[in-house]
Amino acid sequence: MIGKTQAVALRCYPFSNTSRIVSWLTPDRGRLATLLKGAHRPRSMFLGQVDLFYTCELVWYPRDRGTLAIARECCPLKTRDRLRTDWKAAALASYLAGLTAQVSPPEAPHPGLFELLDDALDQVAAGTTGAPVLFWFELKLLEKLGLAPRLERCAACGALLHPSRGADFVVARGGLICPHCSGSETSGRPRAAPDVVAMMSAWQQAAAPQGPARTCLRPSQWAAVETLLGEFLAYHLDVLPQGRAIALDVLRRSLN
Repeated sequence: MIGKTQAVALRCYPFSNTSRIVSWLTPDRGRLATLLKGAHRPRSMFLGQVDLFYTCELVWYPRDRGTLAIARECCPLKTRDRLRTDWKAAALASYLAGLTAQVSPPEAPHPGLFELLDDALDQVAAGTTGAPVLFWFELKLLEKLGLAPRLERCAACGALLHPSRGADFVVARGGLICPHCSGSETSGRPRAAPDVVAMMSAWQQAAAPQGPARTCLRPSQWAAVETLLGEFLAYHLDVLPQGRAIALDVLRRSLN
């Protein structure tokens, strides 16, 4: 039996002197690794057909679970050339792809994650970059996984939060908590200021990153969102997002 699907190339690495392995994200098979036999040979059919961040039409020979599949054909649908010439866009795309790979178990279909990453890479390749785009993606990824932080209602009692007041952000509770519930919690919680809450809420509701990309962040706001979302991701996804600090450092330096 032969499998066929669209796939985003998450990672490419050598297997031998002539072959390489590509890790993909697909809508109907989840994360999938395939062996491209002879990919480095001068006359290989795979030359120029796949690279990091490409979206391709992939045809492969499925194998038993846990066994490396063999790619038969690979045709690029989106090459996103800017991601090989713009270092800021490349750093952002690397983090988005890496985070998605971390939360996508092998062969566990999740069409929503594929669509989110595919669309986000399109936007980054078109020049939509910046820290707010990274934060927007994290919020949308959490939403796709059913783990979106609660920012408009108390995560403990469900009461509507007052938009002009700050609130305690309790990672273990899943978001902001009202003053009444905050009194019963332990001390040492990070507090989200009203402007930070408003930005995160707006990004969470945005369907595309163009709006968030136009947000001008003050250093204090940047630091607050970076900390709040970083702790939330680490707690609820049970992973330490690799490359996050590097991507944010690159985006911060590009402003100077």
